Amino acid sequence: MSNNIFTKALCAAAAIAITATGFSASANAQSRTVRTAIVNYTDLDLNSEDGQATLQGRLKGAVRKVCGSYDPKNLVDVQDYGVCMDQANVSAQRASVTIMAAAKSGKPVETAMVISN
Repeated sequence: MSNNIFTKALCAAAAIAITATGFSASANAQSRTVRTAIVNYTDLDLNSEDGQATLQGRLKGAVRKVCGSYDPKNLVDVQDYGVCMDQANVSAQRASVTIMAAAKSGKPVETAMVISN
């Protein structure tokens, strides 16, 4: 019982940061930017299908937030957006595996930071 309370207390403070690396072009040079989105999952029951589906939806939303929008007429923007989406999706998938494994073991993670270069 106390382990369950401890687990819920840890989950209450939990958040996941998904970090993806993108590139933004300027007129003279490219500079590297790092973008981060935090996905809160403390309110989810990750042992249920609904909770898992909601987590996946939140991760997908974070990927979209991290990569933002792009100018489809600018080839550099299109390429950078594709790279960002690939990297952010890999980060989100890794984070999901980490979170689910921790939830199943009864030892939830407070934060899982995943960085892709």
